[in-house]
Amino acid sequence: MQSELVNILEEFVTENKVQLINKVLSERTRHLTVVLEDVYHSHNASAVLRTCDCFGVQDLHISQKLHDYHINPNIVRGASNWVTLHKYERGDQSSSNCLSHLRKKKYRLVGTTPDQNSTSIHELDITEKTAIIFGTELEGISDNTKNEVDELVHIPMYGFTESFNISVSAAMVLQDLVRRLRQSDVQWQLTEQEKEDLKFEWYQRIVKRSDLHIKNYIKEQSVGHKG
Repeated sequence: MQSELVNILEEFVTENKVQLINKVLSERTRHLTVVLEDVYHSHNASAVLRTCDCFGVQDLHISQKLHDYHINPNIVRGASNWVTLHKYERGDQSSSNCLSHLRKKKYRLVGTTPDQNSTSIHELDITEKTAIIFGTELEGISDNTKNEVDELVHIPMYGFTESFNISVSAAMVLQDLVRRLRQSDVQWQLTEQEKEDLKFEWYQRIVKRSDLHIKNYIKEQSVGHKG
């Protein structure tokens, strides 16, 4: 049924928009994903969400041990319509629940750190599905998360300052990893089913009264079966 609903909603989308959505979907990936651990400045988290969209990373995971995340519309500039946001229930186990979920999805967990003795982000092996974890602006990722990840990585730095702003770090990391991924033989693209699922989700957001169109289709199908 979803394929039929996609076709129905597509009738209300301009041809240029359809072509743009198809192009974006062809560039999207879930091979890489981003995790923010209890980032308490919403403008930084929102900037990372926007960065994910710019680099074609479909999913952003946010744990909320102490702070609730709220989208800053002035920063995301509509990116929240296109990136899938996963927020984990606030509490002491928020980060652990997030990492456990990603492990079940077969992601390798990679934490970021200022420690220059860790692996350089430029040398990180990205042949496996990889989740990159960023911590709070002041303290980085928690000790518990450090103990749970498979590897720690750093961005090489050459000045006095120990770390970048989190949104800058995310942009630099994704720019490097996405570039390398696209030049590799890794099958990083979405599956056809994932593309259709996202297209259905996106069409519902951009088509006015999409709920009414869907409801009418389901009603017609029901009447047809009864007849």
